Amino acid sequence: MSTELRFIEKLEKNCAAHPDDAALISSESGMSMSYAGLWECSGRVYGFLKQKGIGKENAVMIALPRGIDPVVTLIGIWRAGAAAVMLEADYEPERMEYIRRDAGCVLKIDKALFSEIMVGAALEGYEETSLHDLAYLIYTSGTTGKPKGVMQEYGTLEMCVRLHFCGERPVIDGRFALIAPLYFVVSMLVIPPLLYNAQTLCVIPKDIVKDPDRLPACIEALQLTNLFIVPSMLKHLKRIPASLTKIVVGGEPVKKIFSDRVEIFCGYGQSESGFNISTFRIDRAYDVTPVGRIGEHKSEIYIMDDGGNVLPVGKTGNLCYRAPYFRGYLGLPEFTEQIRLNGCIRSGDYGAIQADGKIIITGRADEMIKIRGNRIEPAEIEAVFQELLQVEWVGVRAILDQGHPFLCAYYTQEPKRSVEEAKRLASERLPAYMIPTCFMKVDSIPREANGKIAKRKLPVPDRDGGER
Repeated sequence: MSTELRFIEKLEKNCAAHPDDAALISSESGMSMSYAGLWECSGRVYGFLKQKGIGKENAVMIALPRGIDPVVTLIGIWRAGAAAVMLEADYEPERMEYIRRDAGCVLKIDKALFSEIMVGAALEGYEETSLHDLAYLIYTSGTTGKPKGVMQEYGTLEMCVRLHFCGERPVIDGRFALIAPLYFVVSMLVIPPLLYNAQTLCVIPKDIVKDPDRLPACIEALQLTNLFIVPSMLKHLKRIPASLTKIVVGGEPVKKIFSDRVEIFCGYGQSESGFNISTFRIDRAYDVTPVGRIGEHKSEIYIMDDGGNVLPVGKTGNLCYRAPYFRGYLGLPEFTEQIRLNGCIRSGDYGAIQADGKIIITGRADEMIKIRGNRIEPAEIEAVFQELLQVEWVGVRAILDQGHPFLCAYYTQEPKRSVEEAKRLASERLPAYMIPTCFMKVDSIPREANGKIAKRKLPVPDRDGGER
């Protein structure tokens, strides 16, 4: 690890050197929190946790309304040397409770508790941590039928602040508009480098994020200069906000995206990395946009065969990378072992390095789906709807409709509960993006000659459930 200042140490120096600069902006009120204010308020969180004896290897859940307060709380947790589990107040209640139990959270900070904490005394300083102490858990859709916790150590924060570059140029900087949910790894890819370099973060409310007219207006009103957005959402924006000078896209395949007015970068990272694995400045509209170029980033990327042998240029294989501070999946050692390969992490993507050094993604090695940048494992949805519909089998497949994916759930017998009622009940357990758009009854489970289920053989519906 570099001899540069650690994240919390650098943040403390920034708060002293730039006390009046804006660290966080509230997009609803237009008010900002200065770096001095961030240090004081996060110090109250730190002081409260210290008083409760909460510190290293203790998980603390954040369940606050989207905005400035969750970021303040996150910094306070890190100052205490504890581990954060970041959610949002309107997260699905049953799923939140499962995560709280699974992570063994010793405390849940909601709006009422946060208000209580903010009238307490601020504690100066921070706890020293090892690079291998637990820093946070991100919960992703799980192949087990339940969300699985990705454990990242404090060393990941240090890698994050040093790997947000394309060549020598920082990609995460300026006045940054965060539109992704706080419980997505994107937030953890953005917050550390911004605060490490004394930049500014604005967390955009969900209702504005969903409105292609209001979002550009909000970004312009606050003079925000940088944005991370998934490609499908970028294409739905009515216009690119005039204040933006840089856009980072990712979370989905990037195709036919380019602008000669604003710089656009393709960023490649995932929950298991906790940092930008690679970044590519988009210089023209590509059918398959590269995610990076060898030599333009400091992370270690390899294309390997299934035996862990590094493949030569031009050969397609498992895209792997080194992530020394990824601890694994909580309570799932067998899944952790499955993604390790010759000292590296399998990304789950197939890729290749072209002769000019460009890194391209050629496909997925598993069933994981991306919907509007959200990572989805079909097995989790299938388990929920198999239970709710009370049927023996449910299969979930992503269908492309004019380039935009949606989910369809298939079943083989008459359900004992209506689809609409099952969807209503599922909304208490799954995020909205994991609720299938359509449902279709099929005569039998399609299988390959070897007996494996062949979802590709399922009929292709339209969004209303009618077969094309």
